[in-house]
Amino acid sequence: MADYDGYDVVVVGNGVLGMATAHALQLRDPGLRVAVVGPAPRPGAASAAAGAMMGCYGEVTAQLLRTPSGRAKLAKGLLAARHWPDWLESINQALPAEERIALTPGTIVFSNNKSGIIEDENYAAIVQALEENGAAYETLDPNRIDGLAPAEDCRPSRALYLPDEGSIDAAKLLGALSALIERSPTLSFIDDTATGLDIHGGRIRAVRLREGGRVAAPQVVLAAGVWTQAVLDSVPELARRIPRLFCGGGTSLLLDTGPRAQAHVLRTPNRAFACGLHAVPRGGGRLYVGATNTLFAQPMLRTSPADMFFLLECALDQLDQDLCAAQLVAWQAGNRPVAVDTCPLIGPTSVEGLWLLTGTYRDGLFLSPLLGRHIADRVCGGPGLFEETFAPERKPIRLYTVEQARAEALKHYLAMGSEHGIRLPRVGWHHAFPRFYEQMLNGLYDELGEEEFVLAPELLAIVAADRKRMVPFFRDYYAQVRQAWA
Repeated sequence: MADYDGYDVVVVGNGVLGMATAHALQLRDPGLRVAVVGPAPRPGAASAAAGAMMGCYGEVTAQLLRTPSGRAKLAKGLLAARHWPDWLESINQALPAEERIALTPGTIVFSNNKSGIIEDENYAAIVQALEENGAAYETLDPNRIDGLAPAEDCRPSRALYLPDEGSIDAAKLLGALSALIERSPTLSFIDDTATGLDIHGGRIRAVRLREGGRVAAPQVVLAAGVWTQAVLDSVPELARRIPRLFCGGGTSLLLDTGPRAQAHVLRTPNRAFACGLHAVPRGGGRLYVGATNTLFAQPMLRTSPADMFFLLECALDQLDQDLCAAQLVAWQAGNRPVAVDTCPLIGPTSVEGLWLLTGTYRDGLFLSPLLGRHIADRVCGGPGLFEETFAPERKPIRLYTVEQARAEALKHYLAMGSEHGIRLPRVGWHHAFPRFYEQMLNGLYDELGEEEFVLAPELLAIVAADRKRMVPFFRDYYAQVRQAWA
């Protein structure tokens, strides 16, 4: 057990967002003493398992473009893209040549018939966003794409090339940021897990550690991804004023494909509650394939045989049948931090000196230069880099009416059925599958009985998996929200 004093800022979280914030603080004020708290193995963290597709247009969905909050998310992505060149330079100039990192340019977005109408809508939304913002793209012949050799019944029907998007090696980025912190005389790692907050007189005083010690500082940034919720729960009156975090558990795999290296990111639009099927080049003949997305109340620390089988089947059928000859390097499991309204939590809280940086879902790594610099500037007394439209202490943002949520959820469930190869007899049964899911979804939303705070479709999986326990959980949660904001 040890107490740590003498710090100006404590950053809770040693993933990309936490370390980006520490690096940005050093750039903003080289004299600041900053502690980064987090367990060295990063169990279940999103950063270590990330595909790290670099761009925002490939992530655009029809739902994103329908609401002001969705448009605000896209605006932050466009702003983040402009920060990456200078950000990488700030990292690389402090590293030896062999440790420097670079973006791999180019993303190909393709659409096939293995999902449902949601994929068509999201593909159209990507084109709409590109054209609205005057972004570069090129229409491709979907049957002449290097690295794409699917089964006959999975042939792509459309494809786009996005020259200004691409990928980065998440492991190398983590390693580079870690090296900067380790070599800095004013930045420190504390290999421990934050479990609570010490607050006195409305001010943050310290972060409590699992091993029993404390790290004291007048400023604390909570950027621990899905693990942030456990820290907030140590202060219940504060926690219930902040949209609750859940875990977007994802499975991915790393393959050694030998000399037949892939040049660009290959991906579908987002579909079936997930970020789309994607293959990301890692250099040296390695290929990252991802990713599943299932929301849980608690972090997913290991992948399941079901997710393994599903992801391999998708990769071999929809990407490249020749991947069956590749060598398996690793399975990876990570958890994306998802707020109950699916919007991020960025900015100060009512506790003086306490800041939040989480809830970024699938966008945390891509947004890290922008968000790290924004929080660093705010902590140091500056105005920040953007308007804080997703302040942490807020009522959950209502993105759907009940009718809209039911309709959107149905599209995703039908896409899931298609991806899993569910087929019914054509005559007399073609309406049975949609009606089954429609009745299930109607029943879930009726039981939740919520009109003011409509549960986002992504979170229905949590309820459907344990209806008896989770329906009362969410009803009680929303009651607490109302009481907190009465």
